[in-house]
Amino acid sequence: MSDALLDLDLDRNREKPVYKQIEDQIREKILRGELPAGHCLPNGQELSAQFGVAYRTVIRSLNTLKKQGLLRGIPSRGTFVQAVPHRRVQNIAITFDRNYQQDIAREVERFQRGITAACADHLHLQIFPLHDATIFSKDEPTLLARLIEDWHIHGVITYSAAPLEDIKRLTQLRIPTVTTRDIYPDTGVPYVMEDVADGAKKLVRYVVGELGHRNIGLVMGPQPTQRPRVIRPSALLAQALQQELKAAGPAVSAHRVLYTDFRFASVAAPLKEWLTSANRPTALIFAADTLAMEAISLAQSLGLSVPKDLSIASYGDLLSTESSLTAIHLPIEKMALRSVDYLEQLTQGKQPDPLPLPVELMIRQTCASVT
Repeated sequence: MSDALLDLDLDRNREKPVYKQIEDQIREKILRGELPAGHCLPNGQELSAQFGVAYRTVIRSLNTLKKQGLLRGIPSRGTFVQAVPHRRVQNIAITFDRNYQQDIAREVERFQRGITAACADHLHLQIFPLHDATIFSKDEPTLLARLIEDWHIHGVITYSAAPLEDIKRLTQLRIPTVTTRDIYPDTGVPYVMEDVADGAKKLVRYVVGELGHRNIGLVMGPQPTQRPRVIRPSALLAQALQQELKAAGPAVSAHRVLYTDFRFASVAAPLKEWLTSANRPTALIFAADTLAMEAISLAQSLGLSVPKDLSIASYGDLLSTESSLTAIHLPIEKMALRSVDYLEQLTQGKQPDPLPLPVELMIRQTCASVT
């Protein structure tokens, strides 16, 4: 006989299927201790009648919770709540969105090297490129979603542009999660990020303070929003560079800031106008090295010499160690190491205190003093 009826709040008008609502609410009650270990749930017929849903809907929810080790069915006795298993991180999923940025593959290679170094022998990692930018698809569950919901994946590290809804779902499922280079302020999920403000300061100190440039253009990532649901490094960079330039003297006017989707085609035309104008900038700072390298080709096609006529610098040094580009070098491998450390802290019941990782300015051949 069951101990008590379940008090669940089901809404058939919600976008989330009823079986998911049942599953999520029972899981939450178990994890919060409202349904203690040993508690016997009503059987499928009783729950079906109580909730006014099909029997197979209830069974689908209960079977998922059984797979996750939260419930156990005992023949002729009933379905009982299990003690919440202590899940040590063993299988890690690393996610990234291929469509977010053209050079993401090189970043992920570096990130994977760092993760591999951190994992040693006790952790196993799998990489999941998200072509549609989401884990928990509304139409059909992805492989990663099924692995997470069945608890075959014990921790998730996101790299680049994970949807907020995915992060919320991971926290709801109590899957230890760390985000890399993105901050989700409303979720409490720990993040790993480089020191964007320090990177902006080093760029401005070098380009303005040491080289003497006063006429500067910025080519950034997507334009920052007033109340972002997700805070990205590119948004922080645009703000930090403008603040540093203003403090250094040459405030950048709005018409000398271009925002992009990280595709050069989206800024090629206005950038060409800049470089062919009478008051053309003497220095350009880019949010990504791929944009900067294409700008060098554009400048050369217009008869400009880099760095004699035009200095070019980038935030993000991802092309290679042999690059000629003056750029801020991002500590991607160190971010990976810290991500694993934060993930293991989460599984031990600790809440990591995110601290920005220092960056380094790599001075190379694409910048020179004002002539």
